[in-house]
Amino acid sequence: MMKNAKLNWVRLPINSLENCRELGGYSTEYGQQTTWHSFLRSSDMSKLTREDIVFLKEYGVRTVIDLRGEDEIETHKNPLAEEDFCEYHNIPFITERVSDITLSSYEVSMGDFYIDLLEQKNDQVKRIFDAIDQAEEGCIVFHCAAGKDRTGILAMLLLGLAGVEKKDIVSNYEVTYTNLESIQQIENPYGNIPNEYMYSNRDYILRAYKYILHTYQSVDQFLMAKGVGQDVIDRVKGRFIGLGETVAS
Repeated sequence: MMKNAKLNWVRLPINSLENCRELGGYSTEYGQQTTWHSFLRSSDMSKLTREDIVFLKEYGVRTVIDLRGEDEIETHKNPLAEEDFCEYHNIPFITERVSDITLSSYEVSMGDFYIDLLEQKNDQVKRIFDAIDQAEEGCIVFHCAAGKDRTGILAMLLLGLAGVEKKDIVSNYEVTYTNLESIQQIENPYGNIPNEYMYSNRDYILRAYKYILHTYQSVDQFLMAKGVGQDVIDRVKGRFIGLGETVAS
């Protein structure tokens, strides 16, 4: 049965994507609702079928931001990188140091790992937000592998920027593990990595959320500290909580 790509889907009805979800529909402190068909967060997209790709095109996807490293992309390419209806960006939201932390130093909690992601000594956050700012009108999909950690942090930043309540930011994060049925079916798909690294417990994202508020007072201030221009912040915010429908025709 064909699915209607013009509808607002909480989780997109695409069998090849376990964890592709909308960031639309959340109430914000500005009295607005985050716009549907503006931002999608997703897990690995390498198994997209032609039918899936057509659905995403009709859904309004015009920009892809792939947060994975080159080694991950080599083995699991995103087919959207070859499509002419969307612009594909690869901006790895991880460094060797952060990667080493996850794989070798299990004293570091997931929350601490998230703070390391946020405080990388590079311009990745600026590059990501510049890409969002410069993206053509339409839907932006961003993803990593599981769509949990790197993707989860970016979703937190976008929702926080839009003035979405903490409880909604946390619940948006928590859904991931439930959606990742393939991870649940395998006792531990990543070898010796502790089980906690598989989960999306509220405490993990709360650690990062509270860190930003305590250290920078707001997501806006955090982004400015990372070199994101105020004009870029304003435009990204406007894109996410602007009035009217953003569904591509």
